[in-house]
Amino acid sequence: MHVPSHPLPSGRGRRLLAALAPSILAALLASCASPGPPKPPSLHLPEVVTDLSAQRVGQDVHLHWTSPSRTTDKSDVSSPMVAEVCRDPHPQPEPAKSTSKPASSPSKSTSKTSKPTSKPIRSAPLQSIPGCDVVLHVTIKPGVTDADDRLPPALTADPVALLGYRVRILNPQGRSAGFSQAALAPAGAAPPPVAGLKATPARSEAVLEWQPLGSVSLVELDRTLPETPAEKAAPKKKAALALPDEQPTEVRLRSAKDEPPQNDPGGILDHTVLRGQSYVYRAQRIRTVAIAGKKFEIRGAVSSPFTLVMTDSFAPATPTGLAAIPGVEGNVATIDLSWRPNVEVDVAGYNIYRREGPSGSFKRLNPAPVTGPAFSDTTALTGNTYTYRVTALDTTGNESPPSNEVIQTVTTTPLSHDAP
Repeated sequence: MHVPSHPLPSGRGRRLLAALAPSILAALLASCASPGPPKPPSLHLPEVVTDLSAQRVGQDVHLHWTSPSRTTDKSDVSSPMVAEVCRDPHPQPEPAKSTSKPASSPSKSTSKTSKPTSKPIRSAPLQSIPGCDVVLHVTIKPGVTDADDRLPPALTADPVALLGYRVRILNPQGRSAGFSQAALAPAGAAPPPVAGLKATPARSEAVLEWQPLGSVSLVELDRTLPETPAEKAAPKKKAALALPDEQPTEVRLRSAKDEPPQNDPGGILDHTVLRGQSYVYRAQRIRTVAIAGKKFEIRGAVSSPFTLVMTDSFAPATPTGLAAIPGVEGNVATIDLSWRPNVEVDVAGYNIYRREGPSGSFKRLNPAPVTGPAFSDTTALTGNTYTYRVTALDTTGNESPPSNEVIQTVTTTPLSHDAP
């Protein structure tokens, strides 16, 4: 039998087939593989809030949290979102998370219906926490969020008790991934607000005063820098504010330590102020209470703000040690003055005053402040008697009281430095 011959592939053809073989094999294997399970559609549930905090201030409880920007499926949240806040007058401790495995592990076929209760619940609109009544519905955006719960009169009077707050974020369809952990705040009587707050500048500090209660009371003062008109008009940014000497934008001061309790002093000193800077002060009283072995703060309402301008109206200290001796400059007789330098950091110089004869008025000799603690009077006339005194000036123009007075007479014959 005659078998027709077929030419073998050339060397180039064999190399091409060898190069394509892995790709062809992968395509064949992929066509034989079974498709994976389909992914369930996303419910677009915003992530659970993880940083809820609660602080009692006056008749309110101030709530603070970060609203999520992502869903539980790691996609962007949809707008609008609503924060639902509930209040529990009898909060229970959070259950401890168990690290041990259950006695019988669920099979793969039932694992989807036996998730731990700490996991998000997809039917969240029906989810509720017994005893935690919804008190707030707030339309929110992703990011830092603040809200206030105005307490009923029964919760703003003693005895003190503990309140628990939780928040959950609802998507536009009213679904949620669940409530946050509880944040605790005390119910009970708040201390009265601080009245009569005022601040006055002193030489190196600010003097803060208010009307004292005449009883045990702790006062906290919050000091901030005032906003300029340009800052008020501009949108809020996180850019750092240029401050003198790296001064912080906010400082908190307390009238005393909270332990042991002390009577209201009616004022404190702020030693951290800078001259020429403006500050805004607000004050509130703080009551510390113990509930179930833990300490909580009940803050009074914040006082009206008081703005202080640290104007430098304080003169330098009086120069001391003024002395005068006759001298000579060339062939001109002089009277040379010297004194001890001032130690203030803002001293700009000194003024020298002279009076001719036993009476009359003092006249300034220097057209500009003298920077050093010495001066030579070259305008004194031979044979005349003069009285001198010196003052110190700071950088804002405040002038000290005059120094001690010295009297000196110009000699008739100038003392030459070359005389034997």
